[in-house]
Amino acid sequence: MAKILVLFSACLFLFPGLYAAGAQEAAQKQKLAQLKKQAAQKQEELKKYREREAAISKEISVLESRKAAAQREKNKLESDINYVEQTLLSTEDKRAALERSMPMWRGVVTDEIRQYYLTPRCKWCPGDFSPEEDLFIDRVLTHKAEFSVALQEENQAAKQKIYDFEARNKKLLAQSSQIEKRQQVITTNFLKKQQDLNLTKKKTAQIREELNELNKSARALDDLLAKFERQRKEAAAKQQARAEAEAKKAGTTAKKQSSIAKIDVPRHSLPWPVQGQIISNFGKEYRRDLNTWIFRDGIKIAAKSAEPVRSVASGEVIYAGPFRSYGNVVIVDHGKGFFSIYGFLHTIEAVVGEKLPQGGIIGTAGRDTQQSSGTGRYAVYFEIRQGATAVDPTDWLKPL
Repeated sequence: MAKILVLFSACLFLFPGLYAAGAQEAAQKQKLAQLKKQAAQKQEELKKYREREAAISKEISVLESRKAAAQREKNKLESDINYVEQTLLSTEDKRAALERSMPMWRGVVTDEIRQYYLTPRCKWCPGDFSPEEDLFIDRVLTHKAEFSVALQEENQAAKQKIYDFEARNKKLLAQSSQIEKRQQVITTNFLKKQQDLNLTKKKTAQIREELNELNKSARALDDLLAKFERQRKEAAAKQQARAEAEAKKAGTTAKKQSSIAKIDVPRHSLPWPVQGQIISNFGKEYRRDLNTWIFRDGIKIAAKSAEPVRSVASGEVIYAGPFRSYGNVVIVDHGKGFFSIYGFLHTIEAVVGEKLPQGGIIGTAGRDTQQSSGTGRYAVYFEIRQGATAVDPTDWLKPL
């Protein structure tokens, strides 16, 4: 049993780097899994917007069909209205002609009836008609009387027809007015759907662009931090080798230094880089205006214009300059794999290699101008990294 314990202790003493490497590898895998999850979520949002875009396009197609049907109905009504109006004019002309001719025919028939039937004649007076002539005259007068009555009846029918056509014309005009109102509603809905479609396409393009930029920025920042972490480990290894060499010369044993990244400060003990409320949280955040989820490795803190941005702990500036969608960025190495990152800076006051105390001036606050996920406000983007792994800054900053 004692031999086993000795062997186990020797393994721990000889191979501590294996455990450190394993922990670092696990952290990197966790970070990679988080980025893949973020990208998958963005892809899902893109899919939803594409589905919405297809649905709106279908609705627009239906509205276009309804609009065309309403136009055809309106054209038919206008044709009917033109026919009714023309028939109305023709009937009115006929009625007016009948109205003018009726007194003449009525007078002719009245005079002939009076002359033939009502004027006394003597039996032996010259000019009397024979029975055949009487029968012919009687029939002529009867036909004339019937024709006069028919003219009167046709005149009444013409008046009724005019009344009916006027009523129909009024109804057609009312239907035409209703169709015009329907067309206006359809046109309004059509324009609104078109605007929705354009807005959806724009948001889809924005999210796609932001997805690409977020992935590129995250990968670039991870690569940069991984580079710094490698340099830190190499420097620690060299320092450990020198210490062991010096200890060997002195005949002593050098103390083994851990290479695992560590934030060597108590939780909730760091001062804030600027004094303001958090306007965007670490990790997953739902944006109602975009109807999507945004993923961040840091937080956005509201700030005043040109407000000084201060280092949360003492350390060395290892990066100062523009960095993709984060604007002007400063990265401070606080030792042991503890890094802090400051973005959206309007101006940069620190320089690479400068040793900053806690509260040292890094620069001034600028605007959050990230594309569709930007707030447009004066703010500072702030990250804390344990090695290359992003952690929630609110776990380390003092409570507000």
